[in-house]
Amino acid sequence: MVVYQDSEYRLLYRDVDQMGVLYYSRYLDLFELGRTEWVRDQGFSYRDMEEVLGLMLPVTHAHCDYLSSLRFDDIAVVRTFVVAWSAATVRYGYEIYEKSEMRLCVTGEVELGCLTKADSKPSLLPKALLEVFQSAAPDKKGRKRN
Repeated sequence: MVVYQDSEYRLLYRDVDQMGVLYYSRYLDLFELGRTEWVRDQGFSYRDMEEVLGLMLPVTHAHCDYLSSLRFDDIAVVRTFVVAWSAATVRYGYEIYEKSEMRLCVTGEVELGCLTKADSKPSLLPKALLEVFQSAAPDKKGRKRN
């Protein structure tokens, strides 16, 4: 079972380089948009995790394969799904499409680890988030190695 979330973003002039192409690092911003919307769609809030539980999920690994360009005013469709998860980490996968033709432009993965906000010490993921992963991606349990 693959539970994925599609999020849309219209490219602004600030997002593109002098050639009018989406600047390469902005794809990581789209990954962030995708995973934030994915967990929100599953009923979980990153904001509450940080403010109430005092936990953060910093990126520990990022990978991006560029296949085709996105340009100013294109609508990007960011497809987000869980690749793997464990008690302390989660790895999301991404596919980014240009909406009008659903042309695949980018694939990638980002892994996040869990830290306490107060002292940046490793921590387990919050129980509520683990329940989300267990429900949405039970077959993805276990850490994927690079």
